[in-house]
Amino acid sequence: MTERIPGVLGEGVSTRTRWASLVLLGLFGALMIAASPGLPRVGDANSVPANHVADYYIEKGYEQTGVPNIVTAVLADYRGYDTMGETTVIFVAGLSCLLILGTQRTLRRVEELDLDSPFGSVVLDLGCRLLVPFILLFALYVVFHGHSSPGGGFQGGTFLAAAAILIRLVRGKGESWGFSRRQALIVASIGGSLYVWIGIIPMFYGKQFLDYSGLPLAVTDIPHLRAYGTLGIELGVALTVMGVLIIIFDCLLGKEE
Repeated sequence: MTERIPGVLGEGVSTRTRWASLVLLGLFGALMIAASPGLPRVGDANSVPANHVADYYIEKGYEQTGVPNIVTAVLADYRGYDTMGETTVIFVAGLSCLLILGTQRTLRRVEELDLDSPFGSVVLDLGCRLLVPFILLFALYVVFHGHSSPGGGFQGGTFLAAAAILIRLVRGKGESWGFSRRQALIVASIGGSLYVWIGIIPMFYGKQFLDYSGLPLAVTDIPHLRAYGTLGIELGVALTVMGVLIIIFDCLLGKEE
């Protein structure tokens, strides 16, 4: 009979499965190590990206995208596919937490961490009331001002989730402003869908996927039109990150919904 080892879901995994996973992980690591010598050195001025792609982005970035921040222009416009993949990975991480952690009845004793009712002190409550509006304002600033300064959807979504989690910690799960696990999943889904639809809509107007110049907006200037598309992408990323972080926090509490 195959020996079984306790697993995350409590049902256990076989020793054979564990060794197969270790072998696959070892093979993947060996492949990555074998391929690493072929990569260019860090900061190599003669590498292909430094000689071709980087110069083009720097020279044409603002002219073509209308975004002063070259980092945002590259991530949300030129490399829109890559950023969509990163957003998908974050969304899948949230779903994985629901599938793995959400199937357990408790990870901690509910009596030891009861968030169904407000708890804490007057000082915590006052601090929460003072901090949350500024956190939300700064989060929106980071998202909307990411065009011309450091910031963007990933950072802004993290701040939005921090505000929601802070309210949950101080005011309890019954707080009407807070997000339940299902509501957080809806928010994350809306964010991911917004990203995809901003890419699909230009295809109905003869453009390629994620070509923001095909968005049906009352803007004649193509760079500014692409800038609006980039802003929509950042909003979608922010909603996805916010929803997933709240989901992970809620799953770690170990309470079923």
